[in-house]
Amino acid sequence: MVIRVPRAIATLFIGAVLLVVGVGSFHFPSKYVSLSQQVMLKNTRGLTFGAFLSCATLLCPHPTTAVESQTGNPQQPLVLQLPNGQVELKDPLTFFPPYQLKNPILLGSGGGGAVFSYHDDAQNNNIAVKISWFRSASSVERECEVLLTLESGNTRNVEKCIGKVQYPPDDRRVMIALEPVVDNASAVSNIANVDREYQAYAVQSTMRTMVDMLAANVATTDVQPLINKTNGDVLFIDLTEAQVMSKPPSFLDLALASSFCNEMAALIAPSEDVVSSSSSLATLSKIASTTLLDELKKLRGPDLPEEIYGILQSQDIFISNPDTAAYIESKISP
Repeated sequence: MVIRVPRAIATLFIGAVLLVVGVGSFHFPSKYVSLSQQVMLKNTRGLTFGAFLSCATLLCPHPTTAVESQTGNPQQPLVLQLPNGQVELKDPLTFFPPYQLKNPILLGSGGGGAVFSYHDDAQNNNIAVKISWFRSASSVERECEVLLTLESGNTRNVEKCIGKVQYPPDDRRVMIALEPVVDNASAVSNIANVDREYQAYAVQSTMRTMVDMLAANVATTDVQPLINKTNGDVLFIDLTEAQVMSKPPSFLDLALASSFCNEMAALIAPSEDVVSSSSSLATLSKIASTTLLDELKKLRGPDLPEEIYGILQSQDIFISNPDTAAYIESKISP
């Protein structure tokens, strides 16, 4: 239940008065008063302890993922107090037509914003809604714009931004709608943790996404994959750090692209604790390199900048196939 400010101030004031009176009662010598007065002192000390707890609860609220205020009135918004700030949500949420979004569930909250899963009755699927904080509004807005750029280039295995609106309670903040929503219970972040029979498929999907993003002139850092452990499906989410690179790419663009390619390669290499349950690194590397070659040859439109080929050449996993190494070498000036 959300405590309104006037009530909180009143509670603090009363609590402070009781604390002052109560502290005095603890220092008052009970041996000089009558029995009835001693009872009064004892009760005052009890009220002091209660006042202390009330003030502590208001001033130091316990940590929580979400505090929900729901009155049963469909017109009354849900008020969620999160570690980074407050969010008000309507149920149903009608800001992203034609979607009729109901039953919000908190998926997570961080420095970029709070993310909720809503159910869309019309299409019988779930839609993610990210609500920015004031300080992160520009990055969340840019995330949607980058996702639209990737969608226009038919980038595979990346979530889509299907809408962007201002956050009604504070127009300095924004909300974006994203799909699809993946069940985190079956998702892992490293290909080595995928069931062995689907690891090759996950590697191929990862390479296709990397080439698609580079072809769209987009790179990112802090890659966030959701890889289905039981079938190898890959979805990249939370592209808050993604940038559309300039043409030709600047020094900072190339640094970002290098970090992006390095992180994508790291998804393929199994960690030491799962080597026994994964395909060999040599096998996964060969699949990655062969898929990379196939995707590079399929590129339509402008070719990748020579500097990007140089970054690909620096990753041993990507050039483990001699044919891939030779193709990339041919794209780099002597």
